[in-house]
Amino acid sequence: MEPKDPITNPPPPPSPPSPGAIKREILKSIVFGGLNESITSLGVVTSAASADAATMSIIALALANLIGGLFVIGHNLKELRKDESRVTLKSNGAEEQVERYQEVLGQKSNFIVHASVAILSFLVFGLVPPVVYGFSFYDSDNRELKLAAVAAASLLCITLLAIVKTYIQKPTEWYNYITNILYYLAIGLGVSGISFLAGYLVKELIEKRGWFESSVAATLSLPEMSLVKTAWGSY
Repeated sequence: MEPKDPITNPPPPPSPPSPGAIKREILKSIVFGGLNESITSLGVVTSAASADAATMSIIALALANLIGGLFVIGHNLKELRKDESRVTLKSNGAEEQVERYQEVLGQKSNFIVHASVAILSFLVFGLVPPVVYGFSFYDSDNRELKLAAVAAASLLCITLLAIVKTYIQKPTEWYNYITNILYYLAIGLGVSGISFLAGYLVKELIEKRGWFESSVAATLSLPEMSLVKTAWGSY
């Protein structure tokens, strides 16, 4: 008689993620969508304001940048989902190899949740600088005070997101929070300062060189244009 094959039990189904794991993945998605955009949007508003752009133009430019960024973050999410490279993740004192997607956002089965939260975070934090610039000191329209309000609001958002990012990483020492906060604040201040200086210098260069100025013929008033037509008609 032939020996019977041993009965093999099917592998147990994967256990559903715990509420704590879902919460952590949502926090990861918020940081993924909001942190970089907070810094980018701050730089866009600062550079446009330093170039003496009108308030409406600054808001329009920031919103256009935000809409364009939606395609970028959508592409990044898609590429991250397809990325099958593995990284070392430390968990409870042990190291394990996981996919890069799991390290950044969590389980791929929750991609819809991750993408929705990340895009919503991108929009919310990206809107902070233009909205604050547009509605702060509305009556006086003081550019310096508006920029100060934008910087304060944006740096507060960056600080909160840096705290959340550090919390996700499960730091063993409290000073890791301080290090991460100072790191991202330095990036935000650096981007804001460089953007302000770049916008101011470009504006000064354009004014000095006389670029993009209307020609004399284009600035003739209507009476002057009528005189020109009359003069040509006399020949």
